[in-house]
Amino acid sequence: MRIVFLTLVILSFLHSDEIQRIEAVILEITQLRNNYKECKTELLLGKTQENQKINQELNKKIEKLEKIVKKQDELLKLKENMAKNQFPKLMMKKEFQKENLEKNSVIKFKATAFYLKEESVIYDAIDGKRIDKWEKNTSFTSNKKTSNWIQIGGYFVDKKWKSAKKEMWIKISQVSKKHLKECK
Repeated sequence: MRIVFLTLVILSFLHSDEIQRIEAVILEITQLRNNYKECKTELLLGKTQENQKINQELNKKIEKLEKIVKKQDELLKLKENMAKNQFPKLMMKKEFQKENLEKNSVIKFKATAFYLKEESVIYDAIDGKRIDKWEKNTSFTSNKKTSNWIQIGGYFVDKKWKSAKKEMWIKISQVSKKHLKECK
């Protein structure tokens, strides 16, 4: 009987080690689960904190941009107000205005032949760009003039008259009226 008792005691010790091992494994598993939950909550907190920081930075940028937009709006309003001059425009005296209008007003008359007294420059408008240079004694016709300019309506090339395709002007001081002999 002693042998049986001893075997039971030895077997119980052998099995108790395994039970203790199983209990130790269970404790480790529960600790790992707890650690996992803690890490998960820390990660969530970290992400929310990062998101909060990003949101704060974005809000600061939005505020800065809104301030810039307000400043630009104010500058635009100031420029609009500056563009509108509160003071009236300076006007010339009426007597001088009339003289300028008379100088530049175009007068129509009966078409007449003219010739150049000297080599002359042809312009595209009154006080415009130079477009050509004509020789002395070149003939042309006109029916419009101002006080200082005469418009070329047509011109003679090899004794044949051609209509002017574009607007041409010449200074009246360089022109003489052609006296035509009347045919009977």
